[in-house]
Amino acid sequence: MLERWSPLTELDRIVNEMNRLLGETIERGRMLPRALVSRPATDVYDTPEAIVIKLAVPGARPDDLEVTLEQNTVTVRGRYGYALSEEEAKRATWYRREIGTGQFAESIVLPAPVDAEHAQATVENGIVTLTFPKAEQARVKRIAVQAGQPRSS
Repeated sequence: MLERWSPLTELDRIVNEMNRLLGETIERGRMLPRALVSRPATDVYDTPEAIVIKLAVPGARPDDLEVTLEQNTVTVRGRYGYALSEEEAKRATWYRREIGTGQFAESIVLPAPVDAEHAQATVENGIVTLTFPKAEQARVKRIAVQAGQPRSS
């Protein structure tokens, strides 16, 4: 039996199939690749003295990046990738193009209070390193244990 083709029915079928696929993906705990959501790969760790954040931002230069700290949240905004000069782009014949370009914004809540006045930010070989010295009250303090006075009965 022949059915008449209906674009709305076909669109509804596609939307239902996409919902099913997305639901399965979320149920399995998988996430879209970071490249699709324009988020740099990020590491956050602390040492006894500081909290360190590293972000992979290929092609970024210091002028491409902005780092702000508000209360206990660090936000890094910037551009990644590269662009050919207009002249080079006219002469280029692409065979493969996988290096993405675009903008990103990443916010990270710091796990401890920091000394914002002495924070440092560097970029080298596509890795942005942010170093936030811990505030004095967040550092581990060693308390010396002394012998007590003998108790008299």
